[in-house]
Formats: sequence, C-alpha cells, structure tokens
Amino acid sequence: MRPTFMGLETAKRGLMVNQKALDIIGNNISNIHTKGYTRQRLDTMSVQVYGSDRFQYSSIPLAGQGVDARGVAQVRNPYIDSKFREEYGDVGYFDQKAAVMEQIEGIISDPEVEGTSIKAALTTLADALDDFSRNPHQETNANIVMNAFKGVTQVINEYASNLKTLESQTKNDLAISVEDINTKLSQISELNQSIAHEIFVNDDYDGVSYGPNDLLDQRNSLLDDLSRYGKVTVESLDEGRILVKLNGKTVVNAQGGDYTYDKLKIASDGVTISWSSDGKNADLGAGAIRGFVDVLTGSDSLHGGIPYYEKCLDKFAEGFANVFNTIVHADNPDNPNEFKVLLQGDAEGRITAGSIRISYQWEEDSAYIIRDKNPDGGLDNEDILKMKAALEQKWDFGGEFTGSFSGFVTDITSTLGSDMKTN
Repeated sequence: MRPTFMGLETAKRGLMVNQKALDIIGNNISNIHTKGYTRQRLDTMSVQVYGSDRFQYSSIPLAGQGVDARGVAQVRNPYIDSKFREEYGDVGYFDQKAAVMEQIEGIISDPEVEGTSIKAALTTLADALDDFSRNPHQETNANIVMNAFKGVTQVINEYASNLKTLESQTKNDLAISVEDINTKLSQISELNQSIAHEIFVNDDYDGVSYGPNDLLDQRNSLLDDLSRYGKVTVESLDEGRILVKLNGKTVVNAQGGDYTYDKLKIASDGVTISWSSDGKNADLGAGAIRGFVDVLTGSDSLHGGIPYYEKCLDKFAEGFANVFNTIVHADNPDNPNEFKVLLQGDAEGRITAGSIRISYQWEEDSAYIIRDKNPDGGLDNEDILKMKAALEQKWDFGGEFTGSFSGFVTDITSTLGSDMKTN
C-alpha cells in the first residue's frame, strides 16, 4: 500500500537535491578565479527501494520516491593533470633560463646608460689614438689615450662584476626555490594524512569518488606548483592518499600508514643539489631547477650560461692586454724587442675581465706611452699607428673566434641573441 505522504516527501526531496545542485553551481561561479579550485558537481541517484530479505513481497508500493544526493564530486581529469604538469615543467625550465639570459643580455648587450658599452669605449679609444698619432709628442694627447684605455678596462671590469653579482643572485634564487620545494613536499605529506583522516572519520566520503574537496584542491595546487620545478608523477593510493615522484625518485610516500617525504639540500658551491635521504645527486628532470643549474654551469657555446660569458670576457681581456703590451717599444738598446707594459692583471699576473687595468707605470705617468726616441733620432707615430691598426686587425681569441675586438663583442652578443631565441 502506498504511504499517504510519500508524494509530498518525494517532491520535498527533489526540491532539496536540486537546491543543493544550484548551491554547487553558485559555488563554482564564485570561485572561478580562486587559485587551485576544481569545479564541482552534485552526483545524484534514484532512491533505491528494497524488499524484505525474509518475506517476499512487492516493492512497487514504495517505488517512485524520487532523487537523493550521492556526493559532491570534483570535475578533474587525471590525464589532463599529468599532461599539464609535464608541460609546466618545460615551461619552468625555459622561463627560468630565459629570465637569467635576459639579465646577461642587459649586462653585455644593452647597457642602461648610452655610450657605456665596450664598443663605445673602443670607438673612444680609436678616436684618441687617431688624435695622438698626429701629435705623438703631446702629453695631453697621451693622457687622453691613457684615459681611453682606462675606459675600456673599466667597462670590462664592470661587466665582469655584474656577471658575478648575477651569479650570486641566481644561486640565492636557486636556494629559495629548493627551500620552496622542501616546503611543498612537507605540505603535501601533511595533506596526505589529513585527507586520509577525513575520509576515515566521515561517512560522506567513500575514498574513491568523493573526498574533502577543499583539502584535495590544496594538494592539487601544490602538485601543480611543484611541477614547475621538475618532472612530477603522481600515483593514487587507498583512502585518497597519493605517492609523488620527482623524475622517478619517490619524494612523498604514504604506503603502509607511514607519511614520509624527502628533502633537497645544496652543497657549499651553491649549485650541486642532492637528496637528504641517500645523499645522491638530485636530477629533477625538465623544470626550473634544471634551468638554474644550466645557467650556473654552462661553460661552452652549446650550453651558454654565466660561466661561458665570463670566459668570453676573460678571453677578450687577455687578448686585449697581450696585443697592446707588445706594440710600444721600450727603447732598450740592449733589447730592441722589449715593449712597455700598458695593461696588467692581478698580483699573480693573471689577466681576466675582473682584474685587467692599466699598468702602474702608466698610471703614475701618462707620458709613459711616449717614446723617448725612434731609431732615426726623431719622434714619430709608428707605434701609435700600430695601436690604432690593432683595433681593426683580426686576432685569435682562444680558438673560438678570429676577428677584431669589436667583432668579438659582436660575436658574443650574437651568440647571446641566438641563445635567447632558442630558449
């Protein structure tokens, strides 16, 4: 026999379930810009009617009792999650590398103040030598040439100093990123435990289709952010728990009821990264961490990083000093092939972009560059013309480039531009 008020109960149940569905839709709309929020839906089912297991009688009188809410599910696709995180790792790598390369470009290719580039300094030096060649006996012109050489060395010094600063900043950013990874791994492990606990104590969650959606959103958001640093893979476990791997290395584990996570640590060189659990070097796969490491260790043209451009500047400085230290004759009658040292390096005699400077002898006396006499007994401009010509002559810069000083700078900036495009 049909219950008297069954129709009213069916109508009431239908209104309540559909009202809840509208609530979920409103919640989706209000959270459309909430970071990490996953769209939700209300799953419904027909009210089930069962006969007695003891007495056989018809369930027809109890049929038609309407709809009931089964649970609030997240509309999320694991395959799309996986592909997004895979692509986000690539984006993280190229974005991080490009960010550092742009700073290198700002240091070498595009000085903020016009006229402060190496090319501008070389042009000023060429003009000074041209004027000096017309008046090789004038101390005023000799002083202008000395200051022009000093201008070239100071620009090179500044480039080297800025690259060192960038290297230090990049290492600091790497350390911050490593700490961020460790924090995220810890938070994911804690959420693993919280989600499993919620599913265990709450009858509304079955651990498969439904769960504490707010906690799941937090965990998914952390996983998405983590995937920017490296190759993240996720394996589902029971009770809503997950196992997380970074490039094949298990970093968050919840198997057997133990909630563990690994941590990264950086060596004293500021670049080498290893796992705390086993001390092995950490390779996180494609991601921002690899981008950091590549720009901090890339020392050749194929993997152009900060060390490569530091090496290029060192070659320029060494070549520049070697050329101009073998032009102005010392006029030593006992050794006609002796030349005046115009440029020097550090205390050990090493000439690098960071140490190159005009010699102490020249700095103390700007007329040091003026020859006392030439073989014919008069003053001429032979050495000065050789210095001017040396700026345009082709030289070998460590076997990687042959050309003028200005051409070498152009080659460096072209390589940098090419690296920017490919990254």
